[in-house]
Formats: sequence, C-alpha cells, structure tokens
Amino acid sequence: MSETLRTDYLLIGFSVSSWFAACALREEDSSGRILAVTEEDRVYSRPLLSYVLGNRSNGMTYFGDVVSENPAEVWWNCAVEKLDGPGKWVELADGRRVAFGKALVATGGVPVFPPIPGAEGGGVFTFTRVDDMERMAAYIDQHDVEDILVLGGGFIGLKTCEALIALNKRITLVELAPRLLINMMDQTGSRYLEKALLKEGVEVVLEDTVERFERKENELCSSVLKSGRSLPHRLAVVAIGVRPNISWLAGSGLQVNRGVLVNAHQETSCPGVFAAGDVAETMNMITGERSVVAVWPEAVAQGKVAGKNMAGKHKTYQGSLPLNAVEVGETAIVSAGLVNPPDNGTYVTIIREERDVYQKLVLKEDRIVGLIFVGDIEKAGIYVHLIRHRIPVDSFREKLLQPDFGIISLPLNFRKHMVEGAGIEV
Repeated sequence: MSETLRTDYLLIGFSVSSWFAACALREEDSSGRILAVTEEDRVYSRPLLSYVLGNRSNGMTYFGDVVSENPAEVWWNCAVEKLDGPGKWVELADGRRVAFGKALVATGGVPVFPPIPGAEGGGVFTFTRVDDMERMAAYIDQHDVEDILVLGGGFIGLKTCEALIALNKRITLVELAPRLLINMMDQTGSRYLEKALLKEGVEVVLEDTVERFERKENELCSSVLKSGRSLPHRLAVVAIGVRPNISWLAGSGLQVNRGVLVNAHQETSCPGVFAAGDVAETMNMITGERSVVAVWPEAVAQGKVAGKNMAGKHKTYQGSLPLNAVEVGETAIVSAGLVNPPDNGTYVTIIREERDVYQKLVLKEDRIVGLIFVGDIEKAGIYVHLIRHRIPVDSFREKLLQPDFGIISLPLNFRKHMVEGAGIEV
C-alpha cells in the first residue's frame, strides 16, 4: 500500500457547498491545509447549466477566479471510493490513502435512471452535470436534432425544457403524475405551468411514461409509452429525479437514511465528519421533518455552517427551506416552503389570481410558511425573507399580495433588518 497522505481538512466533492465550506474554513484557519477531491474537472454553477445549453449564458463559474481565489488545493478527476469515518481516512480510486483531521462529505446527487429498454446506444441523456450538458449540446449539433422527448415533469425536467425552448426545439414532456411539478406547485399552479408550456409549443403528456426507446440503424428514433402511444424524437432526456450520492458510504461508520444524517451543525454521526449540500439530510424548517432539500441556497448555507464548525466554531444551521425557480418562455415561477398544506384547519391561504398571474401564500398562525408565484415574481424575495426569518405578518396581513406591497409595507424594525441584514433572496 502506498504512503498515507495527510491533510487538516478534506472536502469530498467540490461544488457549491464545498466551495463555501472552504471559504469559511480559510476565514477561521489561515494556515491549515484544505484539500478537495472531486470526480469532476472544474467547479461551476449547476443552476446555470440550462442557461448555457440554451445559449443564454457564456459561462458557469459562480465562484470567482478559481485559480487566484480558490481557498483549497484541488485534486481534479479523482474519486474517493472508501471512507473510514472513525479512522479518519479515505481511499482513492487509484489506491492512495488520505488521512484527515476533519472532513466534509459533499458528493451531491446522482440522477435516477430506470432500466428502460433501448436506452443504450446514444441519444438518451441525463441533465445534472456539465459533461451531460456538453454531450447533449454536441449530439444536438451533430445529429441536427429538432424533436426531443423529456421524461419527467419535476424541477429538472422543467429546467431542461427551459433550455430547449430557448433553442427552438420541438419538445414533448412526459410525466407519470397527474400534473406537473407536483412537489412544488398546487393544482392551480400546475395548470398555469401547463398553459405556459403549451404557449411555447411544448406538448405535455400526463399520467404516462416511456416503456421503451426504439432505434433505426442504431439511431434513436422514437419511444413507446406505457399507453401504447409512439412518439417520434431524435433525442431523449431522462429527468425523473435525483438521489443523494451515498452508495459509496457503505461501511463508513456514517448513519444514512435517504441522505447522510446530520445535526444542526452539519456534523454526521461520526465526530469530525460533516456533510452538506444535496447529499445531506437535514431538518425542514417548516415541517420539522428530516428531508433532503437539494437547492442552491441551502447548499451555500450548509457549506458555510459546516466550514465554520470544522474550524472549531459553533454555528447552527436553521433548517432547510425548499425553494425553486424556473422560467417557461416568458412565464417565471417561484415556489418555496409548504405549498400543499394538509386540510386540517391549521393553515390559511391567501390567493391573487388575474390573467396570467397566480400568487398564493400559505400561512400558519401569524407566519407565512409557503408560497407559489406564477407570472409576477418581482417581489418573491421579500416573502421568502418573511418565511425564512419567521416574521409575524398579522400587523400587515391585509396588505399581503396587494399590488403595491413591498418593503415599505413592513414595520420599521423588519425593514431595517432586510436592508442591513441578510438581504433578499431569489
């Protein structure tokens, strides 16, 4: 066995949560060695993938100049195959071992890809990483693709449609559920979304799925749905979900459920080993239930908390808030928190609906716990701030969703915090 290398801090995976963890670490420890190990060959902003594919962004680096500003030493194209949490070491795919003082597991998620006959042979993609985007863009150009099938009407499927609409492709969206974005929209919101897709020329097929892909001379040409319907297309994107990348953690000593279980300090069941981002299972700040909330703002917050605590501080993560945004042509959508509350008399909804605008707030007692905005999202950040900071709204409840509602509508002490404090999100 080769000699064991050593580092003070080890980051396993190097995307948004690891980047902010590294920055937080460097703020507290100016000399400790920070080593990041990642399977990828660059650091980039995953939310911008759809914009780059749709030719609406020139690049994806969100983290500044990764050469001069990078707080960590990075080993690119390097996979960790085994973690011994109690022993505080990892084994890499090339056989090397790295011992660490503290570690962060930030391996993100992997796309769910069911065994669909005919998927092998090219033309069928997932869309969660930069190499997915690059291979898909190359395939579209090389094969002069015009007709595309997107399997999955969740967030990733809609982000895929967002990019392909910008490329003026003919798109068919197939979703097994009875409506789109079932986890982040209510029935009315899903109806508005479907209307927006139809306006952009997207055909929406609900309560159906792909049974097999068909090929002609080894080229993808169509798919057969469970209903028996045949759909012609030259390219398909499987976007039915993402699961935390935890299979490699077997025997690591870390407790896992759907994701890696962490406490309020992002520390796992193994002292000195932390987890953050799409791989971490945290407490939902609205429901109090444990869940994996795979969204950008939470990965940032978790990474910062993990980094501070790895350096010996005592920072607490306030809990995760589901928050998503997507654009369909000219229609923008934002969803946050609890949008489909149980009908038990505990929750109240406030709704504004006019023309192509649908806005819904969900309140519990005197606080907003969820929102759906379709069409008019300009002030969504104010409401997200009210949710995240649990600000009572009784004193201005009658103004909520009024066209002239804004920061000026809030009591002075809340306005002061929003201007001087964390700022507006989304």
